[in-house]
Amino acid sequence: MSGMSDQPVLVVDVGTSSSAAVVVAGDENQLVPDPVTGAAAWPSAVHWDGQSMLVGALAERRKRSEPTSYAAEFKRGMAADVPMVLGDRRFRPIEQVAAVLTALRAEAERRYGGPIRRTVVTIPASYAPDDPRRAQMIAAAEAAGLGPVELLPEPVAAAFAPVAGPAPVPGELVLVYDLGGGTFDTALVRIDERWHEVLGHAAIDDCGGRDIDSLLAEQIYASGQQWLAPLLAAAATATASQSEPATLRLQMAVADFANRIKHQLSDTPAVEDFLLPDTPAYRMTRAELAQLAAPLLDRTIACCRQLLADLAVPAASLGSVMLVGGGARMPAVAEAVLRAFDRPLRQVENPELATVQGAARWLPRSGPRTIRASTETSRMTPLSFVIPGGSARLLRWLIVPGQPYPAGTPLARVRLPGGALWDLVAASPGTLDRLLVPPSAEVTSQQWLALTQH
Repeated sequence: MSGMSDQPVLVVDVGTSSSAAVVVAGDENQLVPDPVTGAAAWPSAVHWDGQSMLVGALAERRKRSEPTSYAAEFKRGMAADVPMVLGDRRFRPIEQVAAVLTALRAEAERRYGGPIRRTVVTIPASYAPDDPRRAQMIAAAEAAGLGPVELLPEPVAAAFAPVAGPAPVPGELVLVYDLGGGTFDTALVRIDERWHEVLGHAAIDDCGGRDIDSLLAEQIYASGQQWLAPLLAAAATATASQSEPATLRLQMAVADFANRIKHQLSDTPAVEDFLLPDTPAYRMTRAELAQLAAPLLDRTIACCRQLLADLAVPAASLGSVMLVGGGARMPAVAEAVLRAFDRPLRQVENPELATVQGAARWLPRSGPRTIRASTETSRMTPLSFVIPGGSARLLRWLIVPGQPYPAGTPLARVRLPGGALWDLVAASPGTLDRLLVPPSAEVTSQQWLALTQH
């Protein structure tokens, strides 16, 4: 995008379970930590306190005291777009995403010391060009005061994440395996010295670390019925005003407990932990967790294999498989991927931040993203452009009829089907005579878009 390198850009990964942001200003990248905890990853959580929306750790700290005003994992509800009751109001998923983006932008601007008006938002590869969730993410970012908004598929971004150990070599084929909190994404990437070529990508919407947590929570309920039953009964028989909050608190406690068990088993082969001080110990081994997660991991492997089959690339041609996303910390993931593809595994420095850090590294490498007019040779000339991929949507004209312009002036801005923004620029000076195509129209390569005088 013309001028992007001269302006700060907020790069955001709004995940199902956590979100992260980086301010890219020139050659510097600055993570935006949660102001409460200082952690680079913010919980993707909101809490309506009756007057304002709390986000991140602030929301997490209020979820037990006011559970009916708390929400998480709302990103998964964007397709259905069903409003959720929080306290005394209803909020659509897009409004909850906008609240997260607003908080990230405010903290980013506070740390940067000035306004940030451009943003890159990463999205799951399952958000196809005609998926309404693309428009919802753009609308949420614009509602948060960010714009223009670019979209970047998550596995494409993750391919640029800093790698622990030796970096892939130019020409190497890398399969990106991205198991996030709520979705699974994969991409096949050919490594280059400056730019990585994404050969294809695929995704599963309902397959992530949170789904493993849910399976584990179900097992905890099933195996702990003897001591959970009294707690559930007590919550159900509470007064009408207390019954729902009490049940929600217990569900939250079990969900958090399951997540804690899962994380402990990433570091130790067996764990013994207590949901409450007076409940029996819950015991689980890493092998038992792997068996529990096996059906879900099988789906991710099948998704990867289908992508390779669609691209006619045998697994033996892969130079390595890159594991990213919070779920990649599970030893069962590495074991399943290694067993399926028998290729070297590459780890990133921080799996949870791989997408946002990769997107920040992708940004300066993505080039100016400008297209010079290909027909400016006579006194009255139709303007046309060679558009990558052959088509785009004309977002807006940047100049008006009668306005003179020098060579290199951005004349209009378009969004490509993949979500990237490009500027259409003048190859030589002139004066815009009339517009032939209105904003919001679909345009094709070499189509006449306007007439100009030289």
